[in-house]
Amino acid sequence: MRDGGIDFRTGEPINIQTYYEDNIDIHHIFPQDWCKNNGVDRDDYNSIINKTPLSAKTNRTIGGNAPSAYLKDVQRIAEIDENRMDEILGSHVIEPDFLRNDDFQGFFETRKKAILKRIETAMGKSVIYREEGQ
Repeated sequence: MRDGGIDFRTGEPINIQTYYEDNIDIHHIFPQDWCKNNGVDRDDYNSIINKTPLSAKTNRTIGGNAPSAYLKDVQRIAEIDENRMDEILGSHVIEPDFLRNDDFQGFFETRKKAILKRIETAMGKSVIYREEGQ
């Protein structure tokens, strides 16, 4: 909320008021069903990296669909173009091309780095990065 996240479907900023009025909760960006059907590791798809605040209604619109499909649905329902959707996704530190191409690994690695940068900013100091297996 503090960093200006915008709901995918409504285009409204997620703030304390919309948090309660729109039943904002933390939901998967790449839906669990899609991840299971596409061989994504459970630890990865359940990671905070694959989650973001969204309204309950937006989450129902997403369902278990591939991001490439649900983005089109959300844009149609919200009557917004691709550029506006890019802005909304950017407010969640999401690179749109990875969602449009259903590229979980590219999305995951890019968003992980972006979230760590936000953590560094919030803490006012560097985060020590580690590679898998260390």
